[in-house]
Amino acid sequence: MSVLVTGGRGYLGRYVVDGLTAGGHTAVDYSRDLGPGARHALHVPVLGELDDVPRLLWAIEEHGVERIVHTAAQSHPDVSLAMPLATVQANVVGTCCVLEAARLTGIARVVVFSSECAYGHTDDQPVTEAAPLQPRTPYGVTKAATEMLGRSYNECFGMDAIALRVAEVYGPGQVMPQVVGDAIRAAVRGEAFRLPHGRDQKLQLVHVTDAAAATLAACFVDEHELSVYNVTGGVQPTLGEVLGLLSALLPEAVFDVGPGVMGGDRQGLFDIGAARRDLGYEPRVTLEEGLREYVVWLRDHEF
Repeated sequence: MSVLVTGGRGYLGRYVVDGLTAGGHTAVDYSRDLGPGARHALHVPVLGELDDVPRLLWAIEEHGVERIVHTAAQSHPDVSLAMPLATVQANVVGTCCVLEAARLTGIARVVVFSSECAYGHTDDQPVTEAAPLQPRTPYGVTKAATEMLGRSYNECFGMDAIALRVAEVYGPGQVMPQVVGDAIRAAVRGEAFRLPHGRDQKLQLVHVTDAAAATLAACFVDEHELSVYNVTGGVQPTLGEVLGLLSALLPEAVFDVGPGVMGGDRQGLFDIGAARRDLGYEPRVTLEEGLREYVVWLRDHEF
């Protein structure tokens, strides 16, 4: 099968492209960035912008695309505070362009990405997909809008878009600010990692390979009950607990983080039962394994 991946040169997008080609599928990597060429015989890089619908249509028709995985986005809530308009343009308008290209070419299955930030504060325990969306940042609003756009195309045009509410992704290749990666990078460089507060912050983490696996499952699943699914690693440690695990892996590291939370959304543990039931998703990388692998990776790589 030929699958178009928007943002296939990005963090999650690269893992999705590699997963597709490893499974014998053609990955049409639609990205705005020029970069290294194809990594595999089934990897087809295509240069293009999300809002260039004629270019999207050409890519779909030229390469016989049957499904779309839409990873391209402005992907950090803090960046949205500095650039709210650009975030809306990339995440809402960009998603609408991708859905419209799919509609015009008869593609039913599009996987789009929501986020834990779409929930905002929620005291539900656990947090199911039925919890109300109360986003508190421009980024969170765009992610709620992304899944609503998908649902509207399903209802109005008979499409079959699936949105994934993905938790905080960590692991090799993450270039955006992310507290786990930031702490490990500081440690392997021999620098102290210090924050005035945050040890009690709960982290809803998912390893990048598990996030990619959930994405591929949503791309290829036949029958499913919901149009949106929680995707997490199944645990919710505090930052202090994560730093404790890292201290065992990096005995010389200095982690100086005060009590309290860093801010952001207050949320309970996400329920991933629906993703298990419908998508066959099961997080495979334990937190301990993921941190150990990440430490080894960052000893030899900048990101």
